[in-house]
Amino acid sequence: MAAAPSIPSIAHPCLGYPSPSVLCINNYGAILPEGFERIIQPVVGATDTYASTSVPSDPTFSLLSNASFLIFDESRAASILGTDPSVDFIFPLDNVPHEAPTYEPNLNLIFFSRLRPDPPAQYVIDLNNDPPTLEQRISDPPLVVPCGSTYHAGLIYWCGSATYNGIYTPGIYALNASTGKVHPVLNNYFGYNFGTCDDLAVAPNGDIWFTDNWYIHGLPSIPHNRTIHLEPAVYRFTPSTGKTQIISDAFSQPNGIAFSPSRKTVYITDTGADSVSLASGEISYQSYGKRTVYAADLLPDGSGIVNKRPIFLAQDRVPDGIKTARNGLVVTATGHGVDVLDESGGLLVRVQTNFTVLNCVWGGEGLRELWMVGFGGVGRVRWGLKGKAVL
Repeated sequence: MAAAPSIPSIAHPCLGYPSPSVLCINNYGAILPEGFERIIQPVVGATDTYASTSVPSDPTFSLLSNASFLIFDESRAASILGTDPSVDFIFPLDNVPHEAPTYEPNLNLIFFSRLRPDPPAQYVIDLNNDPPTLEQRISDPPLVVPCGSTYHAGLIYWCGSATYNGIYTPGIYALNASTGKVHPVLNNYFGYNFGTCDDLAVAPNGDIWFTDNWYIHGLPSIPHNRTIHLEPAVYRFTPSTGKTQIISDAFSQPNGIAFSPSRKTVYITDTGADSVSLASGEISYQSYGKRTVYAADLLPDGSGIVNKRPIFLAQDRVPDGIKTARNGLVVTATGHGVDVLDESGGLLVRVQTNFTVLNCVWGGEGLRELWMVGFGGVGRVRWGLKGKAVL
């Protein structure tokens, strides 16, 4: 009887990079030796990671847990990592969700939120200091738990609520970071309340596209209207006219959204694996739910999308926030880290962290640093991948 062919080791050192902080994965780990087991943690905010998979027959696999970078496409790694990549845990925070990071280029500040209403404040990372410092600021009126944000034309646009009475009214609100003043941009759909207003991005023509889901109903500490008015959907808002138009309702729980530098493609994440029970008001995680990044082509007039297609199934938890790099690559927050994808969804590199990442943003000089926020902390990646220019 012929001997069974040997299975190559899963991980090996990458040429030009220190091991084991940077590891290359053979053939995407397509063949694991018999006896492997991945234990799923059905807990929101926790994550069963690829690296936590038990592979007793391959001693190299245990190295994955402590690596900062996992390289799946060795031929393209150098342009992503640069010569001296690093992942640093910068600020420890309490173990609740932190979201909506946005870089204000004129002030060299990064704003992000804590998804709890008390106090109704946002965190601010000051990149003008070395090392960077962290403080809380309360806007006027106070912003209540913004879930997503983007910078455009001198203002930070938040998906959230701004109110003196503390009641969450989902919509789009704009912050002048220099004055601290906030004003509403959109807070209803013909009198209906939006579900959450989760994340947003500015389209090439200046329209604001945003995702709307039900997650605010799974945060019992947030005072708001508990009645569901609208289905989860993606919308397009035109600031010059006030018109709001539905773009797609073909998502379970649409979440992150970003446009490509080419201005021809929009990327949207679906995090339906984090499902919301309207009866109990609880969020539960099931790995067989939607954990998918979709791409779609923009219509020439910017009014909608065609050719919506799934391009990536998250390897860890759900793909939450999503951003695009200057060279067109896609970065999405997935569990304990972020995944770097090519335009067609091919996994190139994974950045690993010691906390669950919910969203990320490029910041600093030349947009060379990727800042990550989530459950329990703030992290920073220094590498060769640059963010696209801020509009």
